[in-house]
Amino acid sequence: MSLDEDDLSRILQSSVDELRPPVPEMVAEAGRLGRRRRRVRRTLQATGAAATVAALVAGGALLTGGPQHTVSAAGTPRPHASVGAVSSPTAAASPSPSASATASPSPTPEAATADLSWQAMLKILNDQLPPGGKLFNLNTYAVKADNRGPSHYIELQYDDGQGASTVMVTLSQSLTNMPSGFDTCTGWTGGGDEGPRKPGYLKPSCTLTQLPDGDKLLAYVTGTDVVGLYDIGVKLIRPNGTYLQIVAANATLDQYHAGQSGVPITVTREQPPLGVAGWSTVAESPLWQDKIPQSLADAGVEFAKTVTRQPCPEGSKPGDCTID
Repeated sequence: MSLDEDDLSRILQSSVDELRPPVPEMVAEAGRLGRRRRRVRRTLQATGAAATVAALVAGGALLTGGPQHTVSAAGTPRPHASVGAVSSPTAAASPSPSASATASPSPTPEAATADLSWQAMLKILNDQLPPGGKLFNLNTYAVKADNRGPSHYIELQYDDGQGASTVMVTLSQSLTNMPSGFDTCTGWTGGGDEGPRKPGYLKPSCTLTQLPDGDKLLAYVTGTDVVGLYDIGVKLIRPNGTYLQIVAANATLDQYHAGQSGVPITVTREQPPLGVAGWSTVAESPLWQDKIPQSLADAGVEFAKTVTRQPCPEGSKPGDCTID
């Protein structure tokens, strides 16, 4: 059977129609897959707001709340020397997790012979949090995708009784591929609002603190995104080039499913849990290491069994969420 020009045109048009992608669903899915990187990248974007940032520089002002020190896991206060701060003038502070102020004798440290695992990261995080809260909804898709090369990563939700928050923790052995500005508040442009800001929200800020042991602690509060989500983030940057980053939102980053309308983000509270000082204390724990004692690795495996998991995203491949 021969085809005339009209027949061929109809066939081609039908083929194009069948191949037309579901743009809204693809956009939402891309947003879900890239949400962690957008949360991190938002604090590093160059938006030409250098003049505004310069006007907000508060020399020597720290926004970690209260006296400028935290308490280490051993109970010894770590005084902070401010390197610089970019902030709003009325930034609020939240209390840090409680910690014993009295050092107690400790047994001989166990040799660190095991590799850090995502299970051990859950255990370390849980042990640094105040009592009464819970960790749940582990994002196995993100854990599988982002535990690669020199990086270790967990993403899950934490509820302290005032609303769930998505928390993301990254421990990386290398700063080599990090963009310029990753470890400084100079030129920081992460404080701009894209969406609504309620009166009870924390003010955007960025503070860099030099710690006595040579580590640098960068703490920030971002502006809001289009739905009103914003983050508290802390980065502990070590002299050997490794870093720990913790990001906690005032919202949950939900799994996207086909047919879903709207952005898969649920704003659950006015402020992320713990506050800047609280997450700074969590980040300063000496337990965050690439090599850990075998007993901690074993305890992590057992604790991970108690943490519920999000379902694997629709359309993912077999094995995309297999992390055990």
